[in-house]
Amino acid sequence: MIYNKKKIMLVIAIALLHFVMTIESRPLNILFVVEYFPAPSQVFILNLITGLIDNGHNVSIFAFRKNSSKIQHSNVEKYALLDRVIYKKFPVDLPDCDIVFCQSGSLGKEIFEMEGLREWLSNRKVVVSLRGNDITKNLVRENPAIYKNLFEKGDLFLPVCDYFKKLLVAFGCPSEKIVVHHSAINCSQFFFKKREKPDQETIRLVSVCRLVEKKGMEYAIKAIASIVKRHKNIHFTIVGRGRLKTHLEELIRELNVADNVTLFGWGTHDQVVQILDQSHIFLLPSITSVNGDEEGIANALKEAMAMGLVSIGTWHAGTPELIEDGISGFLVPQKSSKKLAEKIRYVIDHPEIWETIGFAARKKIEEEFETKQSISKLEELFYALISHEEIHAITE
Repeated sequence: MIYNKKKIMLVIAIALLHFVMTIESRPLNILFVVEYFPAPSQVFILNLITGLIDNGHNVSIFAFRKNSSKIQHSNVEKYALLDRVIYKKFPVDLPDCDIVFCQSGSLGKEIFEMEGLREWLSNRKVVVSLRGNDITKNLVRENPAIYKNLFEKGDLFLPVCDYFKKLLVAFGCPSEKIVVHHSAINCSQFFFKKREKPDQETIRLVSVCRLVEKKGMEYAIKAIASIVKRHKNIHFTIVGRGRLKTHLEELIRELNVADNVTLFGWGTHDQVVQILDQSHIFLLPSITSVNGDEEGIANALKEAMAMGLVSIGTWHAGTPELIEDGISGFLVPQKSSKKLAEKIRYVIDHPEIWETIGFAARKKIEEEFETKQSISKLEELFYALISHEEIHAITE
């Protein structure tokens, strides 16, 4: 009898192992839920989509609206992603899937509130990324109960930084459902170069961001205006577009720095890489906006660091999880153009640190923010979900 029990337990264990291995060897069917598509500025989501496709998974996309812009990333065409997109409103005949992967908390909230979709979702695992204002804006901070239903029914929540994880726990999300999963970049697309201070040529500073309040461009421009009084041979290029363009143009005229500051506008991937390659110092003085909106960890910072620029950010949200002050870059207080200017002057006056900072920055990105590792971790999490494994056991 004892022998039979042992034999039965062994058979069960073997069967369970075979079941798990079968699950972990088959392609996953993943439905991405996004606000709009294509989204030229959301390369981090595109990297997830193409990375999972490259690994053999079946990916489809649900977008609540179509982006009318003619500008799109080359991978949209390369991977024929427009053939994978559904633009109709829920509920519709959706592709069969194992994982419903919502790219923001607000999208996750919305799909659980749509009539006719609740039963369909009950048979799928719902995973939700938390990237920025979906978890930081005042509307959520002042009434976190708006996510109560999502926290109860969602299976896994992926904040892009530990700062957001702490907010989720404070808002009532079960900690066992939370795993920090960084947005990542493809390091092969951002080649490293040792930065050296030019003897006579212009020292080039750059920012790549949307022209919105939380990016802190007003403080960057004011810092440049202070610096040019002493350093005439510097130029600051801001790559990006947004609703603050007119305000920033007026500020540039007011401070009389039109010869030193350029609003480049939106740039293609190749244009951004070229501008970064020709630059020395990267600025992203992020701030908490009036409506509470905060950064997670800005991808533009990761790209600049991967290319070896000396990057200056702020003590803001998830940024200190990326930049170790004085090691892989520098941090200054939020909303202080004075402190930012002081740090820029320090960097300009100490070119002997540029190489060390640049190498440390590249190493940080390669080890913690590279797309291949990010996709691998995501696969493990998805397989664990559908095989009912302990999520946190695979992340330790």
